[in-house]
Amino acid sequence: MRVCLVNTFHYRRGGDSTYAFDLAYLLESRGDKVVHFAMRHPMNEPSPFDPYLVSNVDYRAIAEQGSAIHKLAAFPRSLYSREARRKFARLLDDTKPDVVHLQNFRRHLTFSILPEAKKRSIPVVMTAHDYDVICPSSLLFAGGRVCEACQGHAYYRAALVRCKDGSLAGSLAVALEGYFARIMRYYKLIDLIITPSRFAKSKMVECGRDEHTIRVIPNFIDTSRYEPDYSNDGFIMASSRLSSEKGLDLLIAALGRLPETRLVIAGDGPCRDALEQLAVKLGLRNAEFIGYVARDRLLAMVAKARFVVVPSKCLENFPYSVLEAFALGKPVIASRMGGMPEMVVDGETGLLFESGDAAALAEKIAYLERNADLVREMGGKARRRVETEFDSDTHYRSIRQAYDEARG
Repeated sequence: MRVCLVNTFHYRRGGDSTYAFDLAYLLESRGDKVVHFAMRHPMNEPSPFDPYLVSNVDYRAIAEQGSAIHKLAAFPRSLYSREARRKFARLLDDTKPDVVHLQNFRRHLTFSILPEAKKRSIPVVMTAHDYDVICPSSLLFAGGRVCEACQGHAYYRAALVRCKDGSLAGSLAVALEGYFARIMRYYKLIDLIITPSRFAKSKMVECGRDEHTIRVIPNFIDTSRYEPDYSNDGFIMASSRLSSEKGLDLLIAALGRLPETRLVIAGDGPCRDALEQLAVKLGLRNAEFIGYVARDRLLAMVAKARFVVVPSKCLENFPYSVLEAFALGKPVIASRMGGMPEMVVDGETGLLFESGDAAALAEKIAYLERNADLVREMGGKARRRVETEFDSDTHYRSIRQAYDEARG
């Protein structure tokens, strides 16, 4: 089968990009052919499909530094790109894929590409890595807590709660995008939506999506590329974008109750200064911020951690940080949010706590630190879980079945 994978970024930028690269490798290892459609970027991996890539647009830089004229000019481009449609059409004609598989494509590649696939009777599958289908900001999160204000297609509420980075202009833009996609019926051009978690599917059905057009296929991890390490260097680890929905402030507050616990936080983002200031305010000497870390080094550090903490306040879908920790033999303490309870079996592969409760999180951390044998036992169960439930073979069979279903 020839599969066209569509993802804005052609480098390992986040969970969606990690999935796209791993899926491409999986498909090609089974004899399928993969073609890529993406945006140009200085960090992109080399690709034979470079001539088809769309010009780079950095909306965040425009929002922060651009003039009013630049911001106004960028908005229509975020809804519809003639360049993306033209280049995508040429890619489809030149490579003739059997199926198009969308990952993250809004705003940079835009919905404009979808009619070109339907014009050629090519089925379209989409993996929903977040909540784009039902939420203008994609996170179901605003004002420091879970937000479902736009349920029922009331996208104007996004502007009222300023859910896009606290910006009125940004929130209004994503609200208008929601109405634009609905008016143009773009989601009707997607034959099948894949959600990595059962929770995400339930949310989409709750918001009016037809459950018969949604399939649950968990993310996977190729465990042959991860060597588990059941030893540790005495620290616990958290790695994510440093933004409010990730709950790192809660973890730092919990650490204030655990003066002997050493925490390493990897990642960067808009909340880094505030988090570092919070650590100083609490007088913490046991929290280390190491900023952005290249993937290989990050995985090496996770392998030497006691365990990993994922304290998210948002409704996480199926985060790779949990899968990678499991593959490296590390249990995970995670908030009981979104799809994470489908990954972390409480008391077996890690522990769950109620989001927002710093005392409960501190108690869970202290419990694992007192029980080194249990940590090793949980790490072994976590590794076996990804080997048997979130493995490459299972995922390949499920994806091929989804492709065949979309093709009719």
